[in-house]
Amino acid sequence: MSNPSVKTLDSAGSLAGTFKRFVIEDNIGEAVHLHMNDMRIDFTVKEFLEFAGMIRESLNGLDLLPGYRVENFDEHFLKECAENDLLNLAEIKIEEVRLSSLQCIVHSNYGGGLNFLKLFPVAEAPAYKWLQGDKNSFCRYEQHHYFRMNNEERLSAVLESIQKNGYPHEEQYIILFQGQDIIRDGQHRAAVLAHLHGLDHNVKVMRFYFKGRRHLMWIFGRNLKAVFVWLLKRAYRVFKTFIHGRF
Repeated sequence: MSNPSVKTLDSAGSLAGTFKRFVIEDNIGEAVHLHMNDMRIDFTVKEFLEFAGMIRESLNGLDLLPGYRVENFDEHFLKECAENDLLNLAEIKIEEVRLSSLQCIVHSNYGGGLNFLKLFPVAEAPAYKWLQGDKNSFCRYEQHHYFRMNNEERLSAVLESIQKNGYPHEEQYIILFQGQDIIRDGQHRAAVLAHLHGLDHNVKVMRFYFKGRRHLMWIFGRNLKAVFVWLLKRAYRVFKTFIHGRF
């Protein structure tokens, strides 16, 4: 039986890294394929889940997250850390901050794959506005990483969890990085806490401390890089179309 379709589950390749191509594919009806450069490893679904468990335990054994296990964190957040500066993580501390001092990363999609980042205080974040009654802007907001839940379902689940279990539940803190009060993970938690307790409410957060400064987020630089990559892709498509038309 041939697989009816192939779905890319994740991709983490980097032209500057050891693995230029690192892709996990679900070959529906057949197997799970892991591509690493020119090598392909075939798994059944059961084998892949067992392999993922082995990798998880190996990462815990390396103690990359001092005092914590990988299960304590969102997997998409950990992937972002790994792409940036996880190896230089020196310490994790629990601190207390005021919600009004936090900044939220908001994505703005201008079409054609051009995506900019902007920083807003919690009071202006789409999730907080939705909780305060502004339903339209949040429903239109493009959500990243959570493909099986729409914006409303995801935020409602966080609200219900905090109302039922309190905050933080199972070490699920709002996460900040040393030197900046930008929320790296937990924006929905911050919005819910501000909705329930007010923007002047003090909350405990988890702050990552790194060696060096590579972890710092510079919005202008990120957006400039996004424009550069977008222009390169457009130029490549035009060139490819031109060559195809010539030959």
